[in-house]
Amino acid sequence: MLDIRRLQILKTLALEGTMTAAATKLHMTTSAVSQQLAVLEREAGLALLVRAGRNVRLTEAGAMLVDHYARIATEVEAAEANLKKLQTDVRGRLSISAFPSFCSTVLPSALMSLHAGYPRLELTVSDLEPFESVAQLRAGHIDVAVVDDLHDIQDEGLVKTILGRDEIILCLPGDRQVSTDATLSDFADERWILDQEGSVFEQFVRQTCRNAGFEPNVVANCRNLMAMLGLVRGGLGVALMSELNLGRETEDLVVRRVDPGYGRNIIVLHRAASRESPAIAAVVSELRKGTDARATA
Repeated sequence: MLDIRRLQILKTLALEGTMTAAATKLHMTTSAVSQQLAVLEREAGLALLVRAGRNVRLTEAGAMLVDHYARIATEVEAAEANLKKLQTDVRGRLSISAFPSFCSTVLPSALMSLHAGYPRLELTVSDLEPFESVAQLRAGHIDVAVVDDLHDIQDEGLVKTILGRDEIILCLPGDRQVSTDATLSDFADERWILDQEGSVFEQFVRQTCRNAGFEPNVVANCRNLMAMLGLVRGGLGVALMSELNLGRETEDLVVRRVDPGYGRNIIVLHRAASRESPAIAAVVSELRKGTDARATA
């Protein structure tokens, strides 16, 4: 009989592309991954892998097994969720991922509430960009993903709950005078300070400026929020930031919403098979409360 744990290793290898990457993801050694896959090939009676240097691709038989494993894993997860419904308390282990600004603002208080309310629930957290979270969620490496909709998220087959709205606002040096009816195009001639180059938010700001009719004159890309704010306060340029990320760090800044309004939805995703899990329901509920509390603070 095929071993479901070895099928999971095969699925992870298919996603990661190399033995080393799969071993890292599974917290195993490369030799252990190789040995388990060799056993799986003997169990299957067919070659499952074709090796090309460091990379590995699946044979037709390997791809078929990965497809079957996806359905098996869904059924197993649904069975586990239904069993947990019979428990009188919320317990178990869950892995949560969220984009960086949510991790640093809403998530800490939500986690503290979960730890206090459900002491038998073990939680781990990963700081991931939305596209990374969705990939890890589909692969079964995390259980709950907090994402936004700045970019198109492929959420087919996942349960989606909107936690709230995060407004995108313009930040300028504190001595600037800005009309209350200003539009983004009014700032076409400004110097711009953006998030780190290549990030989802940096790409969003660039595209937003282009949609307003101009290419931003970027004079700085920053990995750190405080660095961005320091440069804006110092008069180097202006920046678009999320209200969630900015929080109360508005001293010596002029902060304005500009027309047309910009924003993003904050979304929590989990697999459909875990829909009945009390632990998932508890996590989603606390994330919603935390998002609401942040919005009204």
